Amino acid sequence: MTLPFALMMLLGQLVNMCVTALAAFAVTMVFRTSTTTNFAQGSVAALGCYYTAELFGKYGVPVYLGLIAGMLVGVLCGLFIDIVIFRNGKSVNPVGKQIITMGLVSIIFGGIPLRFGNPERVPFESLYRGKEAANIIVDFAGGKLVVSRHALICLGVTVAVLAALFLLLKFSKWGLAVRATASNEFTAELMGINSHAITAISWALACALGVLAAVMYAGNGTAITASFMTTIQVNAFLACILGGFSTFYGPVVGAVCIPLVSTLVSFLQYLPIEGAAAISRWNMVIVYVLLMIVILIKPQGLLGKPVAKKV
Repeated sequence: MTLPFALMMLLGQLVNMCVTALAAFAVTMVFRTSTTTNFAQGSVAALGCYYTAELFGKYGVPVYLGLIAGMLVGVLCGLFIDIVIFRNGKSVNPVGKQIITMGLVSIIFGGIPLRFGNPERVPFESLYRGKEAANIIVDFAGGKLVVSRHALICLGVTVAVLAALFLLLKFSKWGLAVRATASNEFTAELMGINSHAITAISWALACALGVLAAVMYAGNGTAITASFMTTIQVNAFLACILGGFSTFYGPVVGAVCIPLVSTLVSFLQYLPIEGAAAISRWNMVIVYVLLMIVILIKPQGLLGKPVAKKV
């Protein structure tokens, strides 16, 4: 196995890394401000992606404009979940909120076919099909390194979006309010922070990021269905557990580690070792086992901080 081929396998995971990173950050935003996990994240993302695909395929709207409309759908869904549902159920504990979001999954899964039909299609394939610039080929180490243009676009968008969000969290008043609410909502309210506004913005932002991730994932040649983001959502939750829910950057690191380790395990099939090819077929199972081992050793995650309680 040559070095260019190995790098190509890693570069082939760029889109998955970017999509999982955005989804993991979205999950973290909701968890840190609302002390619950949003199991409807993937279905809301799929809903927004369907609107983007419809505007692009049926009405010829440019993807970036359709994406704005799809993200707006995500924002409205996030605001509805927080303001209309959770605000009217203040006595519901975090587990009850999770059950509510699971119910929303069923509603959205049933609503998408009613609104859009149930075709399994690749809506953004025409963006790159037949174009010479679809792939970028670079001579490297005596071989050719092929990188898709879509992967580079996803990488640039993901880095720009996450960098902007981390800078806002660190240096803006909004970021200070988010960090205060995430630390202790009651104390944040005593300091004059409108925690209701912070949680609403967090839900809206999380759902919008989910739609962005879904469109990026669909643009990689993935057929969209009501449940096509389920795998990404599961990996995003696992990334949050691996990186640590107690930080905003830990889940992003976890989102990069999961596809990376999966690819490294896949490398085994090219090694001259008996049984290595069979092991490589279980790459995701091996990744999950390694994740369990990490959590057993460090329950708070790789970058998580232990929770200290005063008595």
